[in-house]
Amino acid sequence: MRKSWLRGMLLGVSLALLLAGGVALAQGLYFTIEKECVECWPGTGAPTEDRYLQPFAWGGWNPQLELCHRFSIDGELLGEYCSDLLPPEDPVTGTDWFHCEGSMGGVSMLGFDVDVSQPEDFLGEWVVRFWQENPPGTVVDSASGTFLVAEVCPEAVEFVPEPGTLMLLGSGLAGLAGYATLRWRTRE
Repeated sequence: MRKSWLRGMLLGVSLALLLAGGVALAQGLYFTIEKECVECWPGTGAPTEDRYLQPFAWGGWNPQLELCHRFSIDGELLGEYCSDLLPPEDPVTGTDWFHCEGSMGGVSMLGFDVDVSQPEDFLGEWVVRFWQENPPGTVVDSASGTFLVAEVCPEAVEFVPEPGTLMLLGSGLAGLAGYATLRWRTRE
């Protein structure tokens, strides 16, 4: 009797950990960018080389709530806006690029209009944040991303997954392995 209680407890805890890890990975609102650093485009027209292009995707919003976004470069706020007018499709995907020279004024970044008045405004660490509130002032979901716009990017740095999520998923899998071992031993 004691062994089946232990098996049940081990199975329950393992499944709870797996579920928590899965929920952490499958949160609603998301923002993804392909590169941590993108080089600014020194030419005219649209760039053709991949190193000047920043692919992005964002989505997962709740259509019943306002969607807010904020852009900042090196801690200086470029713009913040909330609206219940949501993009027509989820997700929003595209590719952005950034000029090295010349005043841009109002530009479209990640599908939003952003006022950038000086060329050096593009260079630096960009922080993009999306969130939804319900009621206003209470954030129910958020996503953010950071990338660097530079004249020359340093060597690429490998992506490291969030340790907490890996810990939840790993401990859940280890618990299931322990449960399977207990089941196997009781059959012999």
